Amino acid sequence: MNVFDWLPREGGIVLSWWALVTAAGVGVLPLSFRLLRCLPDRGYTLARALGLLLTGFVFWLLAMFGFIRNTPGSMILAWVIVLVAGLIVYLREPIDLRAWWRENRAVVIVGEVLFFVLLFAWAIYRAHQNAITFTEKPMELAFLSSVMRSEVFPPADPWLSGYAISYYYFGYVIAGMLSKLSGITSTIGFNMTAALLFALTGIGAFGVVYNLVRSRASGSGEPKRSAAIWTGIIGMIFVVLLGNFQLALVEVPYQTNTAPQEYLAFWDMNERQNQIGGPGSADLNDWGNWWWFRSARVLNDRNFDNSREEVIDEFPQFSFLLADNHPHVLSLPFAVLALGLALNVILSGRKPNRSETVLYGLVIGGLIFLNTWDGPIYAAALLGAEAVRRLIRTGRLTLDDLLSVFWLALTLVVVAVVAYLPFIISFRSQAAGVVPNLVYPTLFRQFFIMFGPLLLILGPFLVLELWRGWGTLNWRFAIRTGLIVLGGLILLLVLFSVVGYVIPALRNQVGGFIESNGGLGRVVSLALSKRVTHSLTALVLTLGVILVLARMFPRRSASLNNPEAAVAPIYPPATGFALLLVGLGLMLTLTPEFVYLRDNFSTRMNTVFKFYYGAWLVWSVAAAYAVYTIVSDHQLMRPPVSLRAVFIGGLALVMAFGLMFPVAGVYHRAIVEAGRTFSEVPVTLDGGPSFTWADDYQVALCLGEQVEGNDVTVAQAVGGQYHGEFGTVATLTGLPVLLNWVGHQQQWRGVEGYAELGGTRDADIQTLYTSPTWRDTAILLNQYGVDYVVFGTIERSTFGAESEIKFLDNLDIVCETGGSRIYRVTPEAIQFSQ
Repeated sequence: MNVFDWLPREGGIVLSWWALVTAAGVGVLPLSFRLLRCLPDRGYTLARALGLLLTGFVFWLLAMFGFIRNTPGSMILAWVIVLVAGLIVYLREPIDLRAWWRENRAVVIVGEVLFFVLLFAWAIYRAHQNAITFTEKPMELAFLSSVMRSEVFPPADPWLSGYAISYYYFGYVIAGMLSKLSGITSTIGFNMTAALLFALTGIGAFGVVYNLVRSRASGSGEPKRSAAIWTGIIGMIFVVLLGNFQLALVEVPYQTNTAPQEYLAFWDMNERQNQIGGPGSADLNDWGNWWWFRSARVLNDRNFDNSREEVIDEFPQFSFLLADNHPHVLSLPFAVLALGLALNVILSGRKPNRSETVLYGLVIGGLIFLNTWDGPIYAAALLGAEAVRRLIRTGRLTLDDLLSVFWLALTLVVVAVVAYLPFIISFRSQAAGVVPNLVYPTLFRQFFIMFGPLLLILGPFLVLELWRGWGTLNWRFAIRTGLIVLGGLILLLVLFSVVGYVIPALRNQVGGFIESNGGLGRVVSLALSKRVTHSLTALVLTLGVILVLARMFPRRSASLNNPEAAVAPIYPPATGFALLLVGLGLMLTLTPEFVYLRDNFSTRMNTVFKFYYGAWLVWSVAAAYAVYTIVSDHQLMRPPVSLRAVFIGGLALVMAFGLMFPVAGVYHRAIVEAGRTFSEVPVTLDGGPSFTWADDYQVALCLGEQVEGNDVTVAQAVGGQYHGEFGTVATLTGLPVLLNWVGHQQQWRGVEGYAELGGTRDADIQTLYTSPTWRDTAILLNQYGVDYVVFGTIERSTFGAESEIKFLDNLDIVCETGGSRIYRVTPEAIQFSQ
């Protein structure tokens, strides 16, 4: 079966999502034209993401307060509300649409083609690799199914019946809206969501970089527009397609067995420290499954005893290849949108007005609801843009400037909290304070493998900017501030270490750590030794901070002694924005070297994960602008032709190495791992039939068709984390089961929070299935208000076939396929037992 066979069957689904998302963008265009008017395209390339976010927000908020129900008609009503509100704002100051079209015709055409191609391309990939069975996909599918099934909001927790989802679930609301409007199941909607995220992030990155470069055009003609378009395409490639250097520098030598043992030991990456054993092969068909997964496990944190701790260092293309619809991926198009809003701020030449501030607050609040980690990161980008705007105006930041930025921050917080209050008051985070990073500084060579493609572009950019601004560089301020930043992080490390040692509540844990590592003296000695051997990463990042500050903040004497210098721009706003993004990425990667947020994992895994992910995005946008300003920026000083030629050659090599990852990864995932090298495998977006055993799948669908809404409770075997074969009724249909994935429940609600709500459910479910007497089982069925009991393949394997006899004797079968059955619990069966 090939793509041309697939298109007539499921191509209409892709077209329907294209139409729905385009309609969301059209609905918000009046608002975008008015409030994002400082962007050269007035926010056109960001409209789809903005429209989805605002329509989703209105729909969710009205449903939370009970004004509407979770129906397609209500979703259309939310879209109409956004459209009408936008028209009201737009009509106060309409624009000349013909003039706008003449100016933006090229970017509109290229943007539309780009979005369409990206959406269809990744839908085709997911149709060839539609598996939703591994990693956290079952959890994400369960959330999507629950959102689609819930009649009111908040949606029910599919794996803890009787309670609402305690997680940032806004992305699943948006995905559920599109799935219901297009009339597809959650198992198809899951894979369409993956395709949409790829396309929406790509067009957003293209738009931000296009506007960034186009802002330099100053009304010039077609050459500037074409330069902005090709730079925008490069930005899209950097954000959604580029991989890190793991494949080129580690995986290929490992798989082909062409690298000596010392070479692999030098990089010290988990599962890649030793030679493969055997002859090796350059043929991708011979590589083992999931080799590409190593690219997101580049950092190899080692304890003092040399054992390792898991560290996640994903980047967007890895996420799209894996196709987990996790919150950090669901929020990615809207993180790009936030960067576009920040660019709008810096290009405006004035402080944000009331309407713009409300919009910015809604987007930042939406990011908190989508992926809580992203809220502070992109709020910092937006506030930093306002600070840089003021800095460009006068060459320095006064106390009034800082107070104005603080006031904007306070306003954004108020808008975000008020708008998303129903979520915020119910959300329980696993974060439990800040922890010092005594043990895990990053090896620079591993950091280079992770970010090398972007560092090799941003390094020359910083050098070029130092050359351009040589006479105004504020070295004294930059060095002093950079050392204060580094010293402050070191001070936090020491302070939190001391606090952990003296506070009674933490003393036992800290004391155990010290004792297990040979005493306080040895811990201090090991920590200091590791800081010396692993110091290069922190030093390089601190140097980067100093260079950015030296360029961004001119010497004070230049602005005070020369009146003209006080008002003349010290660099273009676009350059200031790129420098801001470089600085933000530096701080995101420098911070986990010294402190991290404590969670259930008790390591820096999540902090590195989320901070590095944000750093990849902001550095990708800055790197695309760097390519433009180094190669094609005729308005500023450029390097000699020979140096530009060297840079272009290096850029080609960097992109070749980075693009190896999606080329090899897509082939291996879609062809080799899907089994297409030796058999005919259906091409379909529906990952449901392969999600679990066929009989279990059919009875789950049967129950889903029989039950209206989700006001029921289903008993099913409880599985450990990452075991998707458990809780399948809830995962596939959204009908809540008593319990599943206890470890994740503890992550979402906190250990104590889960203990309070979950109680003895886990043990009670075991008793419910294994008790030899119907009376004990019936008591538990009555206690938890169970409506249906599942006995399928996994229950038979877990509890034994004999455990089903009591259900056969006392309950009615409502769904049956092969050896899998679902029973209805009736009042008569409960009363009979009593």
